[in-house]
Amino acid sequence: MSLTRDIKDYALDLGYCGVGITTAEPFTRHAADLESRREAYRWIIDGSFRMLDGTTPTNIMPSAKSIISTVYDYAREDFPPELLGKLGRLYLSRSYNPPRNRINGSRRHLFMEFLGGKGIQVMVRPQLNVSDRLAAARAGTVTFGRNNFVYTKETGSFITVTSFVVDAELEYDEPTMVAPCPEKCHLCTDACPTGALEPFKLNPRKCIAFNTFMTQDGYAPSLSDHIPPEIRTRMGSWIHGCDLCQEACPRNQPRLKARRPVNEFLVLLASRFDLRKVLLLTDEYYELVIKPVAYNYLRHKKYFQRNAAIALGNSGDRSHVPFLAQALADPEPLVRGYAAWALGRLDGAEARSAVEQALKTETDQRAREEMETALSA
Repeated sequence: MSLTRDIKDYALDLGYCGVGITTAEPFTRHAADLESRREAYRWIIDGSFRMLDGTTPTNIMPSAKSIISTVYDYAREDFPPELLGKLGRLYLSRSYNPPRNRINGSRRHLFMEFLGGKGIQVMVRPQLNVSDRLAAARAGTVTFGRNNFVYTKETGSFITVTSFVVDAELEYDEPTMVAPCPEKCHLCTDACPTGALEPFKLNPRKCIAFNTFMTQDGYAPSLSDHIPPEIRTRMGSWIHGCDLCQEACPRNQPRLKARRPVNEFLVLLASRFDLRKVLLLTDEYYELVIKPVAYNYLRHKKYFQRNAAIALGNSGDRSHVPFLAQALADPEPLVRGYAAWALGRLDGAEARSAVEQALKTETDQRAREEMETALSA
């Protein structure tokens, strides 16, 4: 058996639904595209993400010769409706850059150990930020969609792609750098409430998912914890991720309509999930409910609280007012400010009174501004 065949067989044995191999040649068009849109993408170009470096894999791994691209079907099980529209399916699946002590992380590390046993040097995220989607298309495992996601014929875009950059010369697959979307279809761009999508292009600053988890102080260049008010009002109930453009896509409808087994762990989490408890997030609730599915990106619980405040404010449900009023006393100014914004959005005498009382003792300037804006609405 050839080394390439051996590698592919083992990847499928581990539970990946697809595997392909391409060269480690530079992604020159991607580099040029990033450069042309540097202002929008400074956060992944100028900071620790080093995405431009990753467009030439040998910049970070000089011995790189091949990229093994694996595809995991993360929608093989059903997702509880209580969690949909709040947490993205990708994060509910616990398959994106998973920790080693979880089943999906173990799969990745088992594959790396297998390659190491073959005498192959391997690098994978976060050490090497290659473009996973471009590598997968060049390796023949996926095609593109107008919504910027990649697809397989069987699973749609509900997949996780992982690139393993290796120092071995292997047998390479034919690229599938195509986008077989229905002609003139624009359902995905129509479904995006913030106008973040253009065909095959994304303005990350308008993306709901981006705003739920990349807006953190000190996380990357040009980023802060501020979410523009015009974005907040369109975020709905999303607190980590967003699936709207994928849910609208015709190519995803077979998978969305298919009968799938229920994931019992997610059913358990759904029974515990409460946006008001996310707003008033305790360490215990974070460990029990949030961390198992949202272990990526967000480095402080205050950002989950901020996002929950936005979701509660967008709900139109004034029964949330007492909980938001309680959040006005949170130790974090960020939480206090966004709780005030949510109260202003819900409006009513009880909401206004709570903000007025909080404003009398508020010392943080940004929180004060949110409170003043809430009262002026």
